[in-house]
Amino acid sequence: MTAALPRLELDPTPSDFDEAVILIDGHEEETIRIECTGAAELAARLAAIANGHAETTKALTAAMHALRSYQFSNASPELAVSTADYCEQILKQQSGAAA
Repeated sequence: MTAALPRLELDPTPSDFDEAVILIDGHEEETIRIECTGAAELAARLAAIANGHAETTKALTAAMHALRSYQFSNASPELAVSTADYCEQILKQQSGAAA
């Protein structure tokens, strides 16, 4: 199991330039500065991915177990549905967080 990633959040301070600042665990002295076209969108996507890392790992683990179950001829439509629904939920959360 990998260590938990720090919580990332966007600095709400407005910028007149195409840049964004990501605060690490809410500490103003620990930041990631992004300066490029679409910086705010990129920063939001990076934060969503990092902050959703634990849930993504859980979803992938559930999918792996379901596929292993099918590998050994343990067919279960309920398992397929619940695992697919869970993975879909995680994907929507991460893509919606950046929108």
